[in-house]
Amino acid sequence: MEIQVNKLKELLELVKPVISKKSTLKATSYIRVGDGKAVATDLETMVIADLPEATEPMLLPFASLADSLKYIPGNGVLKIEAQNRKISLAWNGGTASYPTEDVEDFPVLPEMPTRAEGLIDGDTLMPAMAAALSYAATEEGRPILCGVTLVLGNPIEVAAGDGFTMSHQVLALSFPLEEKIILPARSVHILGYVFARTPRTPPSGGDSIIPIIIAKRQLHMALLSKGKVRFDFGSTASVIVNLIDGNPPEFLKLIPKGEPILQSQLFAPQLEAAVKRVRAIAKDGSGIVRLVFADGKLTVSARGEEQEIAATMDTITTQGEPGRTAVNYDYLLRYLSGKQGIIVLSHYDKTGPVVFEYQSSPRVLIMPMFVEWGDEPVAAKEPEASLEKGTADAAQETDEGSPEPVEAVAVATTPTRKNRSRKATK
Repeated sequence: MEIQVNKLKELLELVKPVISKKSTLKATSYIRVGDGKAVATDLETMVIADLPEATEPMLLPFASLADSLKYIPGNGVLKIEAQNRKISLAWNGGTASYPTEDVEDFPVLPEMPTRAEGLIDGDTLMPAMAAALSYAATEEGRPILCGVTLVLGNPIEVAAGDGFTMSHQVLALSFPLEEKIILPARSVHILGYVFARTPRTPPSGGDSIIPIIIAKRQLHMALLSKGKVRFDFGSTASVIVNLIDGNPPEFLKLIPKGEPILQSQLFAPQLEAAVKRVRAIAKDGSGIVRLVFADGKLTVSARGEEQEIAATMDTITTQGEPGRTAVNYDYLLRYLSGKQGIIVLSHYDKTGPVVFEYQSSPRVLIMPMFVEWGDEPVAAKEPEASLEKGTADAAQETDEGSPEPVEAVAVATTPTRKNRSRKATK
């Protein structure tokens, strides 16, 4: 095989996220080339790139090859040969050789029938899935929460939740089959990574450059048998994902309906600054920040052992005053991060989720914290039952019968931090 060095460097960069470093299957630390394709996989996600130069099947050692290419001129041509479990490299000015594995050891994807397929606007779908990523769970004990749920059909909806927070967005997209699938969080990251590194296919015809710039980037999405989905990025690359097995949570049933008892428009940077002012003491007080709305103002406060701090800001508009709720400061700051405009905070009942909306971003739900306000206890004794009761009431009103138990957003008295060890209430 002869290939331009720069093109090989681009290939290595494209498949880098799926190269296994600790896999029990040694062959997954290699790239399989041959039959005009280059394939890399971590056994959960597979990236397939078009590579016409690859005619002879062989396994290329990713780490060794990537290190060698650092010192080979990019405009040169590299000759690669495989023989006797070794890969030989030759270029103008040098040679190298590395051990390889039998090409037959690389996991081969069997032929699988397509159950449904369609073209989807990738410029809409990919950012929506990326926005949902930070709300997926990280603990492996609840795998159906460790990914992003796509509700396929017309419209397509994107949701993710970790047991305490939830993201939901309705997209002006459609797919010919109605089905719910869960993509692993790591696979969603890889999809976004590959999407950003594959070229945009310009529309055919026309002399103006404007249609090329504003054209939507179409993806081909196919649901395969055996719990897999394939995304084709033009003719240059494809990503095949092993879906998470199981029924996704009933996210949509948890979205409050009707009129909120409290709704306020707030300037996001001001709220973020107020929460940051009180978070040091909030850390000592189970992570709780209290939000009290009265007289056109919002008071953000926190209490610790023999400590208390408060910051007051103006609201833009508020309906339902006086009103109050309490949430985890970490969840709230995660939501506010990077937002520069006006957010809308809505609360529909005292024990239900607090709903946040911002421009075209996903709607985010954060479950309230249980606190004693001094004049009355706000929390029910069994918080999760209130969620299930809410979904049951909604089902009775629409004659849907008794719903399945909802495994999604749960209320916690003291939720742990997002990064690793959070456990949801069951």
